[in-house]
Amino acid sequence: MLETKSAPYTIVKQGIFFFLRRLPSDLSHHYNASRIMYSLRTRRL
Repeated sequence: MLETKSAPYTIVKQGIFFFLRRLPSDLSHHYNASRIMYSLRTRRL
């Protein structure tokens, strides 16, 4: 039987898993966005 676990800060977009976090306010002047998102290079089967 397949068990599903929830992973914090991960989302699935078009079958690809991404790491997503809100940018801390003290770092916001270094970036143009309020969130950072990186592909984990894995797909949902």
